[in-house]
Amino acid sequence: MEQSSLERRVEILEQKVEALQDLPPRMAAVEAQIVQLRADMNSGFSALSYAINRMHTEMIARFEQIDRRFEAVDTRFERIDKRLDAMDARFDAMDRRFDAQDTEIAAIKQRLS
Repeated sequence: MEQSSLERRVEILEQKVEALQDLPPRMAAVEAQIVQLRADMNSGFSALSYAINRMHTEMIARFEQIDRRFEAVDTRFERIDKRLDAMDARFDAMDRRFDAQDTEIAAIKQRLS
């Protein structure tokens, strides 16, 4: 009985050794998968970084266009403000003339009455 038990133990050891012999190729396969995953991730992150940089550049360009448009609108509003200020000055001058005429008319009415 002891002999068969010993034989069984040897068989188990042989099976374990065979399984361990398969380990290096399996580890090499896992290592190859890790290397491939690293390369794929590096490629993916590079593509993502490129896309983000491109979007950033496009956004900056669009914001610069918008800034230029706002500057043009600001310039137009400044010109309009100047024209309106000039019109206000002309209306003020007209008001003073009308006030002077009203005073003269009032004086004439005063003398006539």
